Amino acid sequence: MARRRIAAEHVILGAVISLAGLFLAGTAHAQAKVEPKRGGVLRVAEREAPNLDPHLTISFLTHHYASLIYSQLVRFPHGPEQKHSGDFSILPDLAERWQYQDDRTLVFHLRKGVRFHNKPPVNGREVTAQDVKYSLERFKAKSGFRSRFDEVQAIEAIDQYTVKISTKEPFAPLLNHLASPTYAAILPKEAEEKFASFNSVEAAIGTGPFILRSYQRGVKMRYERNPTFHLKGLPYLDAIELEITPDPAARLSMLRAGRVELVQVSGFVSLDDAQAIKQRHPHLVVSPVSVLGYGHIYMRTDQAPFNDIRVRRAVSLAIDRKAMRESLFQSEGCLDNGPVPCAMPDWKLDASKEDPARVKYPLGHDPQEARRLLAQAGYPNGFATPMWHWPGYAPPWPSLYELVAEDLDRVGIKVELKPQEYGAYISTTYLGKFDKLAFGPVTPFTEVDDFLYGMMIPGQPNNRSSVNDPELTPLLIAQRRALDPKERKKIVDAIQRYLLDKAYYIFIPQIPFATVWPPYLKGHLYHDAYGMGHRIMWAWLEK
Repeated sequence: MARRRIAAEHVILGAVISLAGLFLAGTAHAQAKVEPKRGGVLRVAEREAPNLDPHLTISFLTHHYASLIYSQLVRFPHGPEQKHSGDFSILPDLAERWQYQDDRTLVFHLRKGVRFHNKPPVNGREVTAQDVKYSLERFKAKSGFRSRFDEVQAIEAIDQYTVKISTKEPFAPLLNHLASPTYAAILPKEAEEKFASFNSVEAAIGTGPFILRSYQRGVKMRYERNPTFHLKGLPYLDAIELEITPDPAARLSMLRAGRVELVQVSGFVSLDDAQAIKQRHPHLVVSPVSVLGYGHIYMRTDQAPFNDIRVRRAVSLAIDRKAMRESLFQSEGCLDNGPVPCAMPDWKLDASKEDPARVKYPLGHDPQEARRLLAQAGYPNGFATPMWHWPGYAPPWPSLYELVAEDLDRVGIKVELKPQEYGAYISTTYLGKFDKLAFGPVTPFTEVDDFLYGMMIPGQPNNRSSVNDPELTPLLIAQRRALDPKERKKIVDAIQRYLLDKAYYIFIPQIPFATVWPPYLKGHLYHDAYGMGHRIMWAWLEK
C-alpha cells in the first residue's frame, strides 16, 4: 500500500541524515549578528507572474513582485522587527500614524515628503491622500479580492496628508487588509491614465524599496534600489535580478551551482530536497519554516450523506493523522492545523486543553468508532463518494490523496479519485461547486477572519463545505466587530471551541517546509505573507 511504501522511503532517507541536526545548523547561521553591508545584487530563480498589475490578478507571484515596487498605508513587520513568521502586527508605512474617530471611522496621517519612483509620467512627485483614495477605490472596483473591502463604505481625502476610511459596521480585519501587499498597494493615477494598467515596466511606479528597471518576458526582471525610499537606510541591496525559471528542478540546480541565492520567492524547498542539499552541499543554510497554508477535506454539508454530523465525524476519525505525519512529513509539523493554522499562534486555540471527548474528532484516529457512527447514520456497509482534486499540486499531495482514500476505505467509505484540469478545479471545486467530497490545500491568509468567516459564512466563495450554522454565524460576525484585540481573541477562541466536534472541514497535519540559501546571504528571515519587498529590504550580502 502507499503508506508502507512511503514510510519505507523516509526511514531510509532519515537514516542518512538527522533532520534535527539539519535545522540546528541553519538556525545557528540565522542568528549570527553582524553589521549589514551595503551593495550587491541578489539573484532569485522563480516562475513568471501572469501580470504585473496588483489589482488585475489573484496570483501570489504578482503580489510578491509588486511588493518590491509598492508600499501600503501600513505594513507587517519583517526581518528584525518580526516576533515570528506569522507576526501580523501593524507598523507604519506611508501612514506615520492613525486613530479611530469612532468604531466605524479610521483616520490616517501620511508621512510628508514620500515620493514616487522618478519615472515618467509621475516623475518623483510626492504621495498624497488622493493617491490613497484612488488606489483603494481601484482595488475595491477591480481586484479579485475586492470582497475584503465589502465593509468599506467610503474613502475620503480630507486634505493632502489625511485619509479617512469609513466602514458600514465596526470591522476588525481592516488594518490587516490595508497592510497586505495583496490588496492595498498605493499607485499613481497618471500611470494608469497613460498606460491603461500597471502591467508594464513603464507603468510599474510606486514608492517601495525597489524600482523595476527592466523586464525581458520569459527571461529576466531587474529591480534596483530606490534611493529615496522613506524607510531611511533601507534597502541594503543595490539590485535584485529575477531569473524566470518555471522548472523547480532547474531552480535547485541553479542554487547548487551558486548561480542564485534564492529559489522560489521565499527560498522554499521540500524537506526531502532540504535533506539532500544538506548532505551534498553542507555549506548552504537550511532552516525550517512554519507556513500558514493547510490541507483540508471539504464536504457538501448541504447534501447527503455529509449533512449528517455522524458521517462527518466518521470521516475525521478515519484519518490517521499521526501515521500521515510520520510517513510523509518525517514527524515534523503540528498535528492540529485548523481551522486556525498553527503558524498563526496569536490566534490559535490550544486544543490539548479542551474537552477530550470533543477533541477526539479533529485529532483522534478511531476506525471502530467511525464504523459505528456510519452504521448509526444508516450506512452499516459504508458508501461510495468521489474525491475531487487537482493532481498537479507538488509532493506530498499525490501521496496524500492516496493515503486519505486508503484511510476512508478502511471504514467502508469507497473513494473514487476524481482528478480535474486546473482551470476546472479552481473555478468549480475550489469555490464549493462539486458533488459530495473534495480534498486539497487552502490559500494562506494573513487575517484570521479569512479562516473563519470566509470559510463558514453562507454565500462566501471560500465556504467550500457550504456551512450554514445558525449558532456559529453570530460568532463569526461578532469577531469581525470586536476592535479590541483581547475581546476579539476571546470570540475567536469561542469559535474554535464550538467547531471542535462539528467536522465541517477535516484538517490534515501541517505540511512542513524548509528555506535554503547560501551563508553569505544575511538578514533574510522568512515571513508568511506576500511581502517579498519588505522581507528583502532587510537582506544583505556578506561577500
